[in-house]
Amino acid sequence: MSGANEKIIFLLLDAFRHDYINPIDTPFLFEGTKRGVYGKKLRSTTGFTQRTAIFTGTKGTESGAFTMFNFDAENSPFQFLKRDGRWRRMRATAAIEKGLPSISGLRRVKRLLREGHDRHEQAYRSWIQTESKKFACHAPPAYIPFEILPLLGVSEDHRPIHMAGAYPDETIFDKLCEKQITYKFFMYPAVNGEDERVLEMLLREAGSSTRMLLGQFSDSDALVHACGPSSRKRREVTGEIDRKLREIAARYGSETTWVMIGDHGMTDVVEEIDVVAAVEGFAKSQGVRTGKDFVMFLDSTMARFRWLSGKGRQFVERIPELSALQNKGRFIDDAMAARYAIPIRDRKYGDLIWWANTGVLVFPDYFHDRYTRNRGMHGYDSDHEDMKGFFLAFGPSINPRVLEEVELIDVCPSLCAAAGVAPPRGNRGKSLLG
Repeated sequence: MSGANEKIIFLLLDAFRHDYINPIDTPFLFEGTKRGVYGKKLRSTTGFTQRTAIFTGTKGTESGAFTMFNFDAENSPFQFLKRDGRWRRMRATAAIEKGLPSISGLRRVKRLLREGHDRHEQAYRSWIQTESKKFACHAPPAYIPFEILPLLGVSEDHRPIHMAGAYPDETIFDKLCEKQITYKFFMYPAVNGEDERVLEMLLREAGSSTRMLLGQFSDSDALVHACGPSSRKRREVTGEIDRKLREIAARYGSETTWVMIGDHGMTDVVEEIDVVAAVEGFAKSQGVRTGKDFVMFLDSTMARFRWLSGKGRQFVERIPELSALQNKGRFIDDAMAARYAIPIRDRKYGDLIWWANTGVLVFPDYFHDRYTRNRGMHGYDSDHEDMKGFFLAFGPSINPRVLEEVELIDVCPSLCAAAGVAPPRGNRGKSLLG
């Protein structure tokens, strides 16, 4: 679609909800909606592997990608921990702290033990993250319990997704390399949440011969988690991203083709649920042990369970009896899996998945420390209006039109159309550029 020397800029505005675009807060984006193809609402894929959908044009049941971490001990980038003595010591210390009763005489001891353990744990997790890069491109241990790390694999980041041949399915990068179209990738996790650095890189590339530039602005995700999408701070954050876009546009010529998306939305947190307390209390009453009979993984909006023994299987099958989980979420069944393209037949994501109601936050979870209280979250029902992002493309070869709703998987063939290459073999989306 674009000329042979025409630059293409693809920008992912992380968690940029569709209704953030307005003439007051985001005037550059608002004016852009009149110049090109504007998908007013973008329905994201379910789960936390949006990059797979963007770059392959597939959903979870086709790609097998659903959440960042899965249960895959055989391919775990954390297998090396089993040979590390510190791993056993850290597990033991955590168990001692957890086992101390909450009585007045031991509260100070427990607090001091926790503070000391937190300092050592932070340093140790930093070492784990560095070491794991020998086995996977990106596998941050975050706050995942030490004992389950060697049971976990990653869905997207065995190798950098922007490299040709790096992914099981064909990607847009395979197609670009096939046609010898040059590109540079300034997105997560290659550039992790550093918006100013992304801005500098994109400005520096204005005079280069690179044909396609891919960048990501992440403050609309990271900072809005902290303040919530209904806050005044959120308007400041999205306004600053709009300012960065104007600065980039001023550096590039009118022959540039722009493709921008909000890959999903975000909603305000209205209540929290302590899944750990609910499940571990039930486990104790049933005489089963986590790590021995079953294991669970806590995403911010999901709790995923996998049994490890016959006894554990009986326990996991009874988890839906817990009233705390019944009242604040749903257990994914075959009908839901089909509707949301969730690969539940693959035990890699668990034998049972509980999905929180919109606005209900799993706290604590395995991605945030015990002191962080998020006011905004995503990863809920992708049909909910708050979970929808946007699509916007404009340039010299793009005819303006407005689409009420588009799909995240449509981004891949749209980018391919802009670059003049065929979409990946597995693509299920449709080009929005005509």
